[in-house]
Amino acid sequence: MNVELLSHFGDDLMVVNAARVSYGKEKKEFDGKDEKLINFLYTHKHISVFRHPQLQFRITCPIYVERQLFKHQVGMSANSISGRYVDFSDSYSTIDIWRKQSKSSKQGSEGEIENQEEAKEIESFVIDVCSKAYEQLLELGVSKEQARTVLPLNLNTTFIWTGSLLSFFHMFNLRIKPDAQKETRDVAEAMLEEIRNIEGNPFKYSLKAWGFDG
Repeated sequence: MNVELLSHFGDDLMVVNAARVSYGKEKKEFDGKDEKLINFLYTHKHISVFRHPQLQFRITCPIYVERQLFKHQVGMSANSISGRYVDFSDSYSTIDIWRKQSKSSKQGSEGEIENQEEAKEIESFVIDVCSKAYEQLLELGVSKEQARTVLPLNLNTTFIWTGSLLSFFHMFNLRIKPDAQKETRDVAEAMLEEIRNIEGNPFKYSLKAWGFDG
């Protein structure tokens, strides 16, 4: 898994100026009144103003995580590496700790299974078989776009993901919750940390208002 913030546009001042335009006003510098305004906007759900700043990430993660992230589409745009053009069958994300199926949630997990080593051996076996099958199909002259169909969901993919600050905040609200799948939560938390670490922290007060300031 790898997360990189490629670019960002806007800041907290852009957020408050988007709100003040209703009154035909604009400020050149951010001050304490603007922090209060950002808190007011979030508290009273006047959140359309958080759509104006934009962020762009490059993310490498397993396909099953990409699928969960791509459920978030409003205000987002994504382009992924294509198995039709590129052979990227040699990079996989393996499980560190295998979890039990949750008894209270059909889609969740809880605790750890007892036989971790056997589960890891099964995973390793599947990766090996699928990788060899892919190579054998290519050697037979099969196209990449068809040969890729035998590859497993823990194959790593890379994509560029661009969206508004609001869109990513909505995604964080869902994907960093304790009941979100850990592997997806890890990516979301890494993305959030990239935003926190932008030099000068241009979204400091927006992050704080949304509860994402650490």
